[in-house]
Amino acid sequence: MDPGKIRENLESQLSELEALQSMYNPGELRVEDLNVLADINAFVDGRTCDLPAYLDLTLNLSIDNQKFELCINLSHEYPDVEPDLFVRNHKLNKKQHATLNKDLTEYIASLDRMPCIFSAVSWLQDNASSYIVLEEVDEQRVEKDETLVRYWIYSHHIYSKSKRREILDLANTLNITGFCMPGKPGIICVEGTKSDCTEWWQTIKAMNWKRIFCKISEECNEASESFLKFRTFEERVFQNCNVKCNHMNMGELFKFLEDHQCGYIFKDIFGVEAKASS
Repeated sequence: MDPGKIRENLESQLSELEALQSMYNPGELRVEDLNVLADINAFVDGRTCDLPAYLDLTLNLSIDNQKFELCINLSHEYPDVEPDLFVRNHKLNKKQHATLNKDLTEYIASLDRMPCIFSAVSWLQDNASSYIVLEEVDEQRVEKDETLVRYWIYSHHIYSKSKRREILDLANTLNITGFCMPGKPGIICVEGTKSDCTEWWQTIKAMNWKRIFCKISEECNEASESFLKFRTFEERVFQNCNVKCNHMNMGELFKFLEDHQCGYIFKDIFGVEAKASS
């Protein structure tokens, strides 16, 4: 993308942020990484040619006495493309969360390409509370599929801190093991029972992504104790160069996979043979 166009987009993002800061106090509006904001200002002012990371914001909204958290991630292409938005509320179940975020995404997609955070907030103020519906607890227990599976998820990129936090939190809630590698591309491995992994995947893929899909799925056809390769679920960053680099070191990723007896999967994911880092 042309640096001049990126600078223009980032100027628009800073203007929109300034407008938000004029309406919301620091307890309501949070810039997730002030260093990123400083880097964006330096790029816009011409003090550096290094592209900054994406801007991450969190906006805490009170709507009809209900607390909603709007997580915002702005790529270098915004406002020419849609922002990455994700809404949370502790009273919403997973299905309600997915429906709310899907409807918000569709609303934003229907708008002309211009700064639209205020439009998203206005839509939430008009609609968010209606998604909080108390559901009767189904007394009939759903039979869980205890078959062990492993899903390899490929995403165009994973930058948003709110998404990364949700990926980790949900995996830990469901006792899923594996790892998440943020950056471009983003790679996630989840393993556990089929019921838990499917629930995790249905929730995560319902978030607003540029592109995300389950590239490979494996099912246990052997002794269960040898199928699971990871002991916990964690985020792993394999830095390629300096701290601002968004592309991961694939040699380090391959070594990590080899250490967990998963090196065979590298070619299946990327279509090339791996070269371990020296």
